[in-house]
Amino acid sequence: MAKTSREDFSCAAATNASAYRRVTVPVLRIEAGPGPAVALVAGVHGDEWEGQAAILELWHSLPDSLQRGTVYLLPAANAEASLAGTRLSPSDGGNLNRAFLGTPVRGYTESVAAALEARLLPRIDAMIDVHSGGASLRYLPASVITRYGADPCDPRLPALAQAFGLPHCVFFRSGEDGSMPAAASRHGVLRLSAEIGGGAETGAALVRQCRDGLLGCLAYLGLLETRGRAAAPSALYDLDAPAATLRARDGGVFVPAVELGQAVAAGHEIGQLIEPARPDLPPRALASPQAGTVVCLRAMARSDDGDCLLQVAPARALDSLAELY
Repeated sequence: MAKTSREDFSCAAATNASAYRRVTVPVLRIEAGPGPAVALVAGVHGDEWEGQAAILELWHSLPDSLQRGTVYLLPAANAEASLAGTRLSPSDGGNLNRAFLGTPVRGYTESVAAALEARLLPRIDAMIDVHSGGASLRYLPASVITRYGADPCDPRLPALAQAFGLPHCVFFRSGEDGSMPAAASRHGVLRLSAEIGGGAETGAALVRQCRDGLLGCLAYLGLLETRGRAAAPSALYDLDAPAATLRARDGGVFVPAVELGQAVAAGHEIGQLIEPARPDLPPRALASPQAGTVVCLRAMARSDDGDCLLQVAPARALDSLAELY
């Protein structure tokens, strides 16, 4: 059995009702001899439950099965937001995925980011960072590859995405210095993410997909023996392309007419915006900005100007990833 140790840390999270309040972020280190060091992270946004539940399962089971290397488990990286069930940190309204800004540190969220960058990132070779649509969105379960800045394409990423075992993989670009991808890039850490579920809910099937994906990645990285689980062929979707996202241009109630995973043509009616409190306003039809597969849908009916309603993109081969760099 591997050796385990707790490496929790706490950060000040003052509120008007509690001047000296602190919040503890739980961290479990599992060591099984020589090998790579890998972090499995969830709860960067507190309302994204699938990864949090999956890593909590591994918190109890992985010490009995890890065969080599070191794994750090963070089931609730933003513990305050997880406890509150919110995307952002309640004490300061911070977004942990935009808080890796260095010094000076301002408030709880940036303190968590600074601790992760000082305590975790210099000690690991790879990180799997699991997200979901949170309360406002639902995603087709997919692994996620994010390019930060001008980083070159790491040739290991397609195989790592396939090892996660999902048939879909989405691609984003990030130019924000405070993001998790930026922090991983600064430390030379191989990073894969995932978007699994959302809608402020979860279920056993989604949690199982996430857990199995994390185990598949550990096997690919050499920390577990491969158990004959075939890697899924992954279709790649470029969600950073301008035509991939449809946003509301004004307020209303979003009534989608498509489902996750559905293929649509460009201009296909994907739903309507209605306003029940103003019955004289006609429904506003919404059209798909391009042909492709529906990868993301807004989960909240009430929508405002600028809200993401849908993401859609054509499928391409995962081995074409380098063409997007």
